[in-house]
Amino acid sequence: MSTEYATRNSPRLRPGKFPPLVTISPLVSPHKLTIIVLHGRGFNAQKFHSPLLTSPSPDPSISFHQSLPNARFVFPTAPLARATKYRRSLIHQWYEGTGDWEPEARGNMRPSIEYIHKLLKDEIERLSGDAGKVVLIGFSQGGAMALMSWLLWEGQSLGAVVIMSGFMPLAESLMADETCDEVSEDGLFERDSEEEAKPPLQRAIDELRGEAELDPAPPTTSFPFLKTSVFVVHGKEDEDVEYCNGLSAAKCLERMGAKVEFKTYPALKHWYSPEELGHITQFINQQLDL
Repeated sequence: MSTEYATRNSPRLRPGKFPPLVTISPLVSPHKLTIIVLHGRGFNAQKFHSPLLTSPSPDPSISFHQSLPNARFVFPTAPLARATKYRRSLIHQWYEGTGDWEPEARGNMRPSIEYIHKLLKDEIERLSGDAGKVVLIGFSQGGAMALMSWLLWEGQSLGAVVIMSGFMPLAESLMADETCDEVSEDGLFERDSEEEAKPPLQRAIDELRGEAELDPAPPTTSFPFLKTSVFVVHGKEDEDVEYCNGLSAAKCLERMGAKVEFKTYPALKHWYSPEELGHITQFINQQLDL
């Protein structure tokens, strides 16, 4: 396994700057797909990549990495920033918020979204322009950032998206629902009269762009994410990002027209399991026809 990343002798990273990538070459030629993986808040690529890739999935003799032998893995690291939740401690986070379990708390998303979009473009170019061979995975806050980056992506449709123990930023606002236990069935995308002339999906994307502080996009009827399937997986015993947030994300995405598969793991807390990784491998293989 060829691994490239910054060493301990690298210059001290300044807050707001994105550290060097951790990239893992395919175990077997040819290079058929690239998987970009976004870690959770407080992690970094160096700490997150090895446990994930070496975990069984689910056969103890086959690691997650070995189950996808033709994949190039790319692990970016979120920039260092002062986290309000942790008394202004300097930690790696994709955006500011009071905690992963409070999905309505967000701020300073734009730099991370633009950075991830640049990674997507680079990896698509590496695959001869075939966006359908690129997979975006996110864990915890990385899942929220993966969703934002995917929904606001204006390039060709990606091959697949996987959200692990994550949540959908603005889910409650988009669903016009203030509770975590039940998602509104009739309040989706409620807006004031000035917005009613726009289609509901356009209004939703406009709101996401506004929260990410991205420039307004011209009206369109073509949304690349509608052609990409998303796999949302969540542990029922998750106490950090509660299960209801994963369920809310899946329902919100379904109401937006996305192709969603949602799977629950009854005994799983805020992490991943061999069974879950096995299902993720199956999903990727099916979506990319490997």
